[in-house]
Order: sequence, then structure tokens, then C-alpha cells
Amino acid sequence: MTSGIDIVNIARTQLGFVEGPNNENPYGSWYGLPNESYCAMGVSWVFAQANASHLVAAQTPKGFAYCPAGLTWFQKNKRVIDKYSALPGDIVFFSWSGNGVADHVEIVEAASKDGLTTIGFNTGPESYTGNQANGDGCYRRHRPYLYVLAICRPEYTGSSAPTKSLGQNKGLAAGVAGATALTGGGVAAVHTSNTPAPIPTKAPTVIVAPPFPGSATFKLGAKGKVETIVAKALANAGLMPANLVTSVLTEEEIALIPVYQKLYPGLKKSIGKGIDAATYTSMVAKANE
Repeated sequence: MTSGIDIVNIARTQLGFVEGPNNENPYGSWYGLPNESYCAMGVSWVFAQANASHLVAAQTPKGFAYCPAGLTWFQKNKRVIDKYSALPGDIVFFSWSGNGVADHVEIVEAASKDGLTTIGFNTGPESYTGNQANGDGCYRRHRPYLYVLAICRPEYTGSSAPTKSLGQNKGLAAGVAGATALTGGGVAAVHTSNTPAPIPTKAPTVIVAPPFPGSATFKLGAKGKVETIVAKALANAGLMPANLVTSVLTEEEIALIPVYQKLYPGLKKSIGKGIDAATYTSMVAKANE
């Protein structure tokens, strides 16, 4: 059996880790994406040490590397809880800009009326004032509820000791920020109970794909049906939220193309070189799933 306390205890063993040059860290190397942002991969690594990767398998059997994909998976599995009811081992997603997109993820160690105590990877110490989703190691942090986008509870088989009850402090806590969780449509929905946000469903839409237009077509700002196919394929692969799918190729989508290629054996990883015919064929199929 795995409990939230088990996860917290494993995460504590990593406190004090400091990355090497070029974002070098063991969590990304273990996951298969070295020298990348590793907050989610650090969380996934912790669960793997408890033989509980299935509890966070949002993108691969090992877990997830992209925060929005992780949150979407927990939503679909109805594991989002009221953010003022956190227990040790819960997973907390943050949105630093408040735009409804998960920027960072950490593991809850404890909770109080003032905020959360967490253990986070790829962040900085309490004195750190830079990008909280791009620090230099693993640290214990004290986070206000203001930036919490959603708290998710993996389906543990063991119990977790409850943290301090916040029931009598809800008025104070609500004054800081409303409890939010991203719905399937990308809208921040306010919750005051433990009921997860409903996941709206849509009828499937089949995309009739044009012939492969050539690698040079896939450039930043390109607009059209093939760009929609790329975005939808990335979303269906769990690499980006479905609500961000548009017909314009973005910088984020271009950065995710080699990540997509790495997910599917036989595809050639091409950083900054567009999309080859094999990748395009794969994306057409994935977009129509």
C-alpha cells in the first residue's frame, strides 16, 4: 500500500539537491528528458520510488513532465479536491500569472490557514525571488493559497494523516483567493466543496488532413489546418491542454514537437527543424483519436 505520508517521506530525502550546469538533474535523465524543466519529473520520480507511478501516469507509465497535461489527467480521473482540504502527499499545481495554466507542481507536506508547506523540484529556497518554476534544486517552500490553481489527490491505498483542519478558517482563506480548479474547457471554476469540477464532453470531430506540406511550413505563426492538426495531436498526446488548441502554430507547440516525437518509437527527433513526413502522419492519426 502507498500513502501520502510515504510520498512525503521520499520527497524529503531529496531536499537540498542542487542541479548541475545546463539544468543537469537525475529526474529528467531518469524520465528520458534530460536538461529540461523538471518540477513534474521530480514529482514523478518520487512516486516511482514508492512503486506508485500508476498514480501519476498522466503522460507515460513513468508519470508526467508537462504540468498542464498532469492537471488535465487528474481532472479526467476526478482527483481534484477543494484546495483548502490538503493532506500530505497531495499534488499542488500553481499558476504564477493567474492565467489558468499550470506553471509548476509540488508535493504537499502540510497545510494551515496561511498556506501550504510543500516540497518542490526545479524551484529555489525561501529567499529566492526569481522564476519559481525555474530554480536550481529541491526545496521546502511555504506557499500562499493565492497562486494555487488546483490540488489533486492521487488514489492512494494507504491513509494519510490529516493536516490541521481549515474548516473554521474558510472565511479567512477565501479572502486570499477563491478555490479554483481548471475545467476541461480551460475556465477556472470556483469551488467551496470537495466536488471536482465537471468535465464537459464534446462530440468527436474528424479532421480531414491535407497532404504533407513540407517541413518548412511548420514555422512560428503559421496558420491553417495543418497547424490545427499539430496542436490537436499534442493535446491528444497529453502534452498540452485541449483548450489551447488553435490554428496558429505557437512557440510552445514548436518546443513540444521533439517531446511528441520522443513519445512514439520510430519518429525522428528534430529540434528546430520542423516536422518530417512521418511525424506529420503520426500527428494526423493522433489528432483524430
